[in-house]
Amino acid sequence: MMVTERQKKIVVAGVLAISAAALAGLLIAIIPHHQSFMLSGALALMVLTGAFLAGVPRWRRLDHMQRDSRLDSWYWGGSFGGAAGLVLVLVFSGVRSPIFAGAASVWVLQFAGYATARLHWWLTHRSAAS
Repeated sequence: MMVTERQKKIVVAGVLAISAAALAGLLIAIIPHHQSFMLSGALALMVLTGAFLAGVPRWRRLDHMQRDSRLDSWYWGGSFGGAAGLVLVLVFSGVRSPIFAGAASVWVLQFAGYATARLHWWLTHRSAAS
């Protein structure tokens, strides 16, 4: 089976996005140790935004079925994995531990992101008759 030019572009865009995300993770791990809390938060936000934007070209190269498969995988896999991780942290560290507080806040923020994206989708795709 021959690899098409389009498939090569998708792979290159994916490698670039993963590299940007890895670099972002390293920068976010290093930055807070050398800056104030506010500055490190602003820099981390900029780095995360850049990592997110690095994935946009790959997303745009995917066809409808590939996009749907990724959305479905992230929704079901991410939701279940996040909930399972939250329960495991709860069981092993307790409800009052800082680890549980961090895990719970990540899970709540993931849900808030989902709810915001879902509301945006609903508002842009509802029919004019409703």
